[in-house]
Amino acid sequence: MRVSVRASSLRPSPTLWLYRLVGVLKSRGLDYYSLHVGQPGFTPPRDLMVRFLEVVSSRVSDLSLYSYTSPWGLLELREAIALDLAQHGRVRADPLGEVVVTSGGIEGLLSTLASILDPGDPVGFIVPAYFHFYSIARLLGLRVVELPVYPELELKADPLVDLFSRVKAVVIANPDNPTGRVLDEGVARLIADLACDRGVYVVHDIAYYTLRYEAGMAWPENYCRDYIVTVGTYSKDPGVPGWRVGFIVAPADVAEAVAHVREATSYNTPVPSQILILEYLRGGYRAGFLPRVLEEYSRRRSALIEALEEELPKAYYYKPKAGIFVYVNLEGYTRMASDKLVERLALEDRVLAVPGTLFGPGGESWLRLSFAVEGPERLREAVRIIARRVRGVV
Repeated sequence: MRVSVRASSLRPSPTLWLYRLVGVLKSRGLDYYSLHVGQPGFTPPRDLMVRFLEVVSSRVSDLSLYSYTSPWGLLELREAIALDLAQHGRVRADPLGEVVVTSGGIEGLLSTLASILDPGDPVGFIVPAYFHFYSIARLLGLRVVELPVYPELELKADPLVDLFSRVKAVVIANPDNPTGRVLDEGVARLIADLACDRGVYVVHDIAYYTLRYEAGMAWPENYCRDYIVTVGTYSKDPGVPGWRVGFIVAPADVAEAVAHVREATSYNTPVPSQILILEYLRGGYRAGFLPRVLEEYSRRRSALIEALEEELPKAYYYKPKAGIFVYVNLEGYTRMASDKLVERLALEDRVLAVPGTLFGPGGESWLRLSFAVEGPERLREAVRIIARRVRGVV
């Protein structure tokens, strides 16, 4: 073998294949429907970017603009992150010793799990689970323990209690990807009690914490600070996934370990990216930007769901309370595995989606459909194409 077992065991991300396909379609001048994307369909606020360019231009001769920062990140940004999370209901963190800026949410997840678990340790996933959770677990040599919640996709007390009895850490996405499920206060309190009572870490992935529709935001951290790590990203809001900015908020000993792990990975998040997010949080840009984004996302979500109900009335879907996806079960129409269906939709119909098989066992009949990029009418057209395809497939 020319590559390690560690690398060869990683499950390829669907984004790699889909991005290659997008390149082929673009090179041929062909149209396609982007229901696969896990990133926003909106650019950041224009006035924010103008301000960012002014700040960077004023510092072109400042050596600190080009220098390493601490692996912890800029202190001003850590202070802004702690304040922002507190304004969203999370217990206030100490920016000096409990907040670390990371190069995106994925690095935050990897650094956190590397800091609290050793190879062979059991880690719990709620299935369906974001596919990068699996990649990180394999890379770190962790043993995955799965809690399936198909078909209702809701969290229940007894299975959670059992899961916490079998692992050293649990990763919970809230809001969830792919379902759009959010924790209610009762479940959040239960998770916190299990974490503190049993000494089991909870890695609370909040990537979509500001993209909520009918839901509030429940924080297990408010009931158990010693064993819960918050992991977030600015890839979704303000929508700069390629600029790689995220954060973790953790008990001081864990936060320090994460900072040390970062010294062996990216060392520090790019300085311009940190400056951009600092301006976004400190300058009040979200107040004018996010409501417009949520209004449009809500319109697109409604269009996608209405199309599913009209074109595929036997399909079961989970109405998301947050995020940018609708997770839908097509078992009533086809027995084709979702990865094969996605391949056919992409190559023959130019509709790009993500198969449920990528989110762990049980997703064979499910598709994740994103409403982040396409407008309402194109979402309806895409669903009509999917409906024509699955009606002719057994």
